[in-house]
Amino acid sequence: MLQHKTATLDKTGITILKVRYHSEKLATWLRREDSCTVNVRWHPKDIGAVSVQLGDRWHEVPSVDASLEGVSAQTWLTATRTVRAGNPKSNRLDLPAVRQAIKAIKERNEAAMVSASLNLEDWSAEAFARAEKNVLAGVEFHERASSPQNDNELGRAIRDHVEPADAAPPAQRNAAKRAGSAPKTQTTLNIEED
Repeated sequence: MLQHKTATLDKTGITILKVRYHSEKLATWLRREDSCTVNVRWHPKDIGAVSVQLGDRWHEVPSVDASLEGVSAQTWLTATRTVRAGNPKSNRLDLPAVRQAIKAIKERNEAAMVSASLNLEDWSAEAFARAEKNVLAGVEFHERASSPQNDNELGRAIRDHVEPADAAPPAQRNAAKRAGSAPKTQTTLNIEED
């Protein structure tokens, strides 16, 4: 959901949604001329940085306000609207008040998600260890084998699912070996298409 636009690069950097972005790369590029138009990519879910095309290369440029890292464009606009509603005739907004509104919005959103039992992305060390232990322990991923195509018949062949011999618990495998049971055979079901 990357958004693309052009912006004017000048001595203050570039501005998207009234958020200023600047870096040493932009300053170095700008030394060539007073101002220029550049291509910009930005993501509405995080206005903490944008990508700017300088020549044929893209460079990440952070916001001058580091507190905007991870803040969505919608949260930024809602916080700005909230602060502006407190003093509708003023054209100047108090940035600390906007930051405080952003914090309040985040806290309300998190509380609402918790009360609704929605899945919150928590990648703390404890959550990571819990995921590996409870969800991924003993799991291996593999690609499913494709079904064979019968060249001399209509339709496709669908193989029955056959459990690998080592999928059974060890006690069951040992009992099967002692009993001399034959391994499962693979059968094929042909489906004809008109």
